[in-house]
Amino acid sequence: MNSDNIVAITIPIMFSWVAWIIFSTIRRYKIAKLQADVQTKLLDKVGSGPDLLGYAQTEAGKEMLESLKVERHSPHSRIIGALQTSIVMISLGAAFLFLRGRIPGAQDGFLVFGTLSTMLGIGFGLSAVASYYLSKSFGLLNGGRA
Repeated sequence: MNSDNIVAITIPIMFSWVAWIIFSTIRRYKIAKLQADVQTKLLDKVGSGPDLLGYAQTEAGKEMLESLKVERHSPHSRIIGALQTSIVMISLGAAFLFLRGRIPGAQDGFLVFGTLSTMLGIGFGLSAVASYYLSKSFGLLNGGRA
């Protein structure tokens, strides 16, 4: 694989990744700002701490406070996400390593990308396993809250 091909593949992937990071950060910022605005308005309406506590104990208050949690990440979703990423990266690495011997002149490039993808996949897999056992030992998988 010559350097022009590597650049032609790497540059668009890099710009896509940077754009995803930027838009993801903007989305999180807007969600946090919206949550802060709602919480501020709620505190303005409620006069004191005991009033807020009394409101939070009502059914409507519980629902409203629960709705403030816009981004919910349970331990299950994080573990499954890491496991899915692991499977995809290992499959990608295996495909690169398979193609290494099939395309003449590209052995070194496919070997490097295949090895990196496979190792990243194994790392995500180990992360998922560690997260599972830590979450289980902390009691987060038995109905506890994250």
